[in-house]
Amino acid sequence: MKISKLFIFLMSIVLINCSKNKEQINYVVFSGIVVNPIVDSLQLLNKNHKPIKTIYLSADNSFKDTLFIPNGYYFLGDWNTTKQLYLRHSFNLVAKIVYHEKEATLSFKGIGANENNYLYQKKEFDTNFINYRDYLSLNEEDFLKVSDSIYTTKTNFFKTYKNLDKDFNFCESFVLENDRVKLLNRYRQGRGSFIGNNDFQVSDNFSYNFNNSFLSNEKLLMHPNYLNYVGSFVGFKLYKNKYEWNNTLASFEIIDTEINNQKIKDELAYTTMKFAINRTKNLDEVYSKYMSIEKNEEYRNEIEETYLNLKKLSKGAISPTFELYDINDKLVRLKDLKGKLVYIDIWATWCIPCVQEMPALKELEKEFRNKEIYLVSICYGDTKERFRKMVKEKELGGLQLFSPDNDIPFFKEYILRGIPRFILIDKEGKIIDANAYKPSDPKLKELILEELN
Repeated sequence: MKISKLFIFLMSIVLINCSKNKEQINYVVFSGIVVNPIVDSLQLLNKNHKPIKTIYLSADNSFKDTLFIPNGYYFLGDWNTTKQLYLRHSFNLVAKIVYHEKEATLSFKGIGANENNYLYQKKEFDTNFINYRDYLSLNEEDFLKVSDSIYTTKTNFFKTYKNLDKDFNFCESFVLENDRVKLLNRYRQGRGSFIGNNDFQVSDNFSYNFNNSFLSNEKLLMHPNYLNYVGSFVGFKLYKNKYEWNNTLASFEIIDTEINNQKIKDELAYTTMKFAINRTKNLDEVYSKYMSIEKNEEYRNEIEETYLNLKKLSKGAISPTFELYDINDKLVRLKDLKGKLVYIDIWATWCIPCVQEMPALKELEKEFRNKEIYLVSICYGDTKERFRKMVKEKELGGLQLFSPDNDIPFFKEYILRGIPRFILIDKEGKIIDANAYKPSDPKLKELILEELN
């Protein structure tokens, strides 16, 4: 009897120690082999595609690393291409990466293989469902049948993977829902343009409900697409209440009243504000509303700094300047353009919204050709070859300038975070509007005429 009690006591100690050891595993063991490598190292990036670790290959092109990182989604690859990973503590993941020129195929073994094989194969599987023009060609009834069928097909594919990590299973169930929401939104937003009917609206039968469990579970913040999903919910509410999609104040009101989880609210408000702060026409009001919502001190401090810098770009302030070469390699300095209004369009050949504004910009050029205004276009984030080709093919007029550097002081001081961007400067070199109307907006013409007179 005594031996039995001693045995039970000793086994209890062993089990407790095993339990403690299990709890202490706070890392991922990641190893593998690279076949036909085109690089000598791999980059591990976080969910926002920021590099966090360089994994070097050995002489035989193998690698092994112990990663002390939070559980969640990551990206792995070289400087040309990346693949999504799911990593959590206690995973012992073995990868085989085979390069075919610049593209790579992946397969996994070990603990965590099921999750990561699914992510890789899902991407290949999803290529069967990305021809959005075909979906836009369907009438609403047929489209809804197709979207339901796609959702069912993707769900059944997911179910073929067994014994998945609980958090991963939850996140990927969200992804399936997110894919469905994206498809429905694309149809709602694009069908009218596709059929040439700008007044098109979906019927009441088209309405769909966002999954509340996905709108309030902060665990999903680990997924790269999560905030896009919650943002789609905000966009849907804007649409239902007949607001413009870019009405930042209305967006913040929806975020404040509809999103109950504070951490999710903080993240969504921050990403919304980062995009909108240098585009909004009512900076003070938007800033005040944002600060009433945001509780994350790091985010608040960053946005406050940006806000104070933007205040320096208010109407009447002296504009930051530039020195750039035009398409004929002639130096053009902003200070030399004083004496006329200056309307600046920052664009790129790869930017679809930029290219869409070109016909309207050409019309402005014709209308104001003999007026006291310079129309200046600055090509950003591009190659000189593509710049020259498009200027020639599109017969673009005005002053066509090329910026070889995305970090010139002019862009930095105007806090350029996206294009197209339009700026209007008066005859004395002072800012009229650091976030001016686009060429196709009738309000731009009204403003120019008002300033010229």
